[in-house]
Amino acid sequence: MTLHQVYRWLLAGYPRAYRRQYEDELIGVLLDDAAPGQRRPAARDVLALLGGALRAHVRQVGARFSVDAWRDAAQVLGLVAALVLFVRAARVPVLHLSMFAQSYPDGIGEDFVSWPRCLVAVLWLVVAVSAGAGWGRVAAAIAVGGAAFEVVRVAEAYGQYSTVRNLWPAVLAAMVPLALALRAPRSLTATLARWRLGTLAAATLVSVGAPSVAMVTAADDSTAPIYGTWMFTVGVGRVEAILLTTGYLLFALAVLSTPTALRLRLLALVVPVGVTLLLSRVGLGTTGTFLERSSHDGVVDALTWAQWSTVALAPVVLFAVAVVILHHRERPGAHEA
Repeated sequence: MTLHQVYRWLLAGYPRAYRRQYEDELIGVLLDDAAPGQRRPAARDVLALLGGALRAHVRQVGARFSVDAWRDAAQVLGLVAALVLFVRAARVPVLHLSMFAQSYPDGIGEDFVSWPRCLVAVLWLVVAVSAGAGWGRVAAAIAVGGAAFEVVRVAEAYGQYSTVRNLWPAVLAAMVPLALALRAPRSLTATLARWRLGTLAAATLVSVGAPSVAMVTAADDSTAPIYGTWMFTVGVGRVEAILLTTGYLLFALAVLSTPTALRLRLLALVVPVGVTLLLSRVGLGTTGTFLERSSHDGVVDALTWAQWSTVALAPVVLFAVAVVILHHRERPGAHEA
């Protein structure tokens, strides 16, 4: 392999548009600087080219994510994620309050109210309201506390039971401050329209109130609970399952009814959460899964380094793939025959 070919091979790591504009010029400069008879590039040139390729890709990614469509999508994601996390944190405290109002002394123990759960529910509600009011930076700062709480809760659960079933809320919570920290070109009202904001509010109320409605109406048969991963809870009655499913469908309606450019970016942004959910709920099981975990005396073993690597890298890699597919789809001429 000649020195010219080696330099061209090293430059293959640069973005295509960059190579089209500068490849021949760079190779010419590098060959002019080479010593007579030199067959291999100097180590400093190799490092400079690899570092330049990395910086070029980072700049390209930054330029792609700085466009208005991505900023709008990040803003919407921050709002929807905060509402989902509020629903998850508030359902049990709201149920306990309903039990207290209905005078259910047998159903209320000393731990009638889990104050950390109540506080984090209020925190996520404040984040959602702040984001909806256009105070994105304030909402992002507050969301850091909620994200820290979710991460600590996952760490405690893993330390005690080696479980990662609830890893997805920590991933979602970590994305909220990052998403809301970006300054969007339009307000949420302009991006989503009032009816979608109303739909999100209705979805939140239905989902939070589902167990309380089922309890107050005494419509559920507690002896025949329904289990479903899509409900994100261990077991619920039929009425609560219907209400929860209705709430989830309303969330989906608000997101999937957005314009195509916004909708595709929202779906790409939730890929890491979806992958984490599948890995933690399905992939890292104890029987018949592709990342099967062994157990001894009913206690699940800790994750191996390979399993941790998969949990950490798979969401990032698949998110990158989703972004590449999205930009390829939207590239001018991509749909031409």
